[in-house]
Amino acid sequence: MKIPKFVRKDAKKKPRFKIKRKIKWRRQKGRDNKIRQKMKSYSRMPDIGYGSPKKTRHLINGKEPRQIHSAKELDSIKLSPNQIIVVAHTSLKNKIEIAKKAKEKNLKILNLNIKKTLKKEKIKVKAEVKKENKSEVKK
Repeated sequence: MKIPKFVRKDAKKKPRFKIKRKIKWRRQKGRDNKIRQKMKSYSRMPDIGYGSPKKTRHLINGKEPRQIHSAKELDSIKLSPNQIIVVAHTSLKNKIEIAKKAKEKNLKILNLNIKKTLKKEKIKVKAEVKKENKSEVKK
């Protein structure tokens, strides 16, 4: 079953003052609105029947996501083959620690590029060393 892309009415019109806005669905409420009346050749309205099946509803690539908040959780976690690791909203410091642990354990994390994260750490360390050198020269 192909799920239609639900777009707001008049979404093709240019936004005023060149403001970039996300075009999201708004329910049609007008008295003579053709979409609300579900007339032929007009775009579809979201309906209960367009939902994804319950078995696959909150899965990513057919696997259940497990959220990780810190490196300690990564140590204690036991993954089954139908689960995948996802890093929650954390600081860069925590992401670097998680990336190190994942590299040691050869784990793949869905929303974290381990190589890029570890490069950020090297850049951060170099910046700290430069600051230390400048403070030593001043003294």
